[in-house]
Amino acid sequence: MSDAINRAYYSIIPANVRYDSDLTANAKLLYGEITALCNDKGYCWASNEYFSKLYGVSKKSISTWISQLVKKNYISLDITYKEGSKEILYRYLRILPYPMEEKVNTPMEEKVKENNTDINNTFNNNIVLIIEYLNSICGTNYKPTSKTTKRLIVARLKEHYTVDDFKKVIFTMSSKWKGTKFEQYLRPSTLFNEDKFEGYLNQYKNIGKFENGASSSKIEKFNSMASHDWDFDELEKLQLERKSKLVKEREGHSSE
Repeated sequence: MSDAINRAYYSIIPANVRYDSDLTANAKLLYGEITALCNDKGYCWASNEYFSKLYGVSKKSISTWISQLVKKNYISLDITYKEGSKEILYRYLRILPYPMEEKVNTPMEEKVKENNTDINNTFNNNIVLIIEYLNSICGTNYKPTSKTTKRLIVARLKEHYTVDDFKKVIFTMSSKWKGTKFEQYLRPSTLFNEDKFEGYLNQYKNIGKFENGASSSKIEKFNSMASHDWDFDELEKLQLERKSKLVKEREGHSSE
């Protein structure tokens, strides 16, 4: 028996056993030992005495661990008694197929799921910020829930563009197209297009001047290539003022 105890076979402890809170740690370890012996013969022939010597515990402890595994349907227990008595002639333990449809989330899988949720929430928040900015600057009414709009924005964000990059594109193209025949293209499908977005972003530094009396200091800040000189809040404020003035002018013309 001592030779058998020293024999080694690979063992398998699947996730649903490893993370079963109803099992003790030793019951899970015993399950692995049983799989090793099943790999050798197709069943586990070992007695409680064998396991007690292997792990240095009492046979009662082994019996308790086996009972836990049987109760959870991880193993089956077949006993053959000696005829006319209660003496055990053979005892076979077999691994039962665990239900594949039961999805067991490991701690790592739960962490990945949690991280994915955080990433999705960040994307959704950024989408709302970008579309609200687009609507406020261009006087549009696009929805952040549009599947096409979400797909375009998420694709650019995954390319490591930032929310500020989106604002720069919106501001730049609005400054160029507002009040022209190109105003109709102030829309997500054009502004956030894969083939056009980078080009629009690079035009941010080339607007050159502002309409309606922009101060030279603001123009200087706008044209500066140094990021610490960009006064984006001022530019946004100026564009909103420009938009308000254009609306008033249109209302004045329509009333004449």
